[in-house]
Amino acid sequence: MDYPLKLADQLRPQLQALRKQRGMTQAQLGAAIGVTQARVVEIEANPGAVSLQQVMQVLGVLGATLVIRDPGPMPSEPTPPRTPPRGSW
Repeated sequence: MDYPLKLADQLRPQLQALRKQRGMTQAQLGAAIGVTQARVVEIEANPGAVSLQQVMQVLGVLGATLVIRDPGPMPSEPTPPRTPPRGSW
C-alpha cells in the first residue's frame, strides 16, 4: 500500500505503524540497525531530523521502500492577462 507524504512529520505514524505491524519493539528495531532503543524513540518522534541514510535503514529492516513518484510536468503559472497597448482602443 502507498502512503503519499509531503512533510517529514507525516513519516512518524507510518514508521511506528510499520514497526508494530512487523511485531517489532523499538529495542528490536534498534538492534537490527545498530542503535539503541532510545535512538529509535528519537527517529520515530522526529524523522525529519534524521539522516536519510538512517531512515532508509529503518525502512529496509521493516521491509518497506521509499518511492519517488514523478507526477509529470508541473503546471506553469497562469499568464497574467495582456493589457492592450495604449492608443489601440
